Amino acid sequence: MLATLPFLLFLLVILMTLLRGRAVRARSGTSAWAFTNARGMQRLSGVVFVVSCGTLVVLSALLASGALTVPPDRRAFGTVGIALGALIVAIAQIQMGNAWRIGVRDGDAPLFVRAGLFRVSRNPIFVGMILMALGIAVAAGTPWGWAGALTFIAACHLQTRVEEIHLSRQFGDAYDAYRRAVPRWLLL
Repeated sequence: MLATLPFLLFLLVILMTLLRGRAVRARSGTSAWAFTNARGMQRLSGVVFVVSCGTLVVLSALLASGALTVPPDRRAFGTVGIALGALIVAIAQIQMGNAWRIGVRDGDAPLFVRAGLFRVSRNPIFVGMILMALGIAVAAGTPWGWAGALTFIAACHLQTRVEEIHLSRQFGDAYDAYRRAVPRWLLL
């Protein structure tokens, strides 16, 4: 069971994300898939997300299939990171409500969330996804797993910068004050 858990958790987060997108569209009438119209840096971060996520999902599938032999303690430690990350992603997506988006679009920022996990991190969904990426890299212990995780983290950083500029334009001083008060990740 432990061998398949990372793969199942990745699939669960993907399914949750797809369902969340449908729910936002049903309630707000607006598509949550802003990456579809992305340009410039946001398009680059979207492509890097897709490639690095694909790498991490394939790696988790290889772990599940038994194709990778890893020490049980390393697999368990990585799986705990993946599970914690998946939990954070789920909670943060719910806490965002109709403000939840994948990417940003001009004129599309109904609100910014400051409650729940967003009191300790401006980007708890990315924090959770980064924990998942690091967890799979630890569990697998392969160079390309670490490359996938580090590339994913770089994409998160790039997308966060795009979103911060967007939110600052949309909400001005209110967002800038929030940005000064709450760290981007957890401590930084």
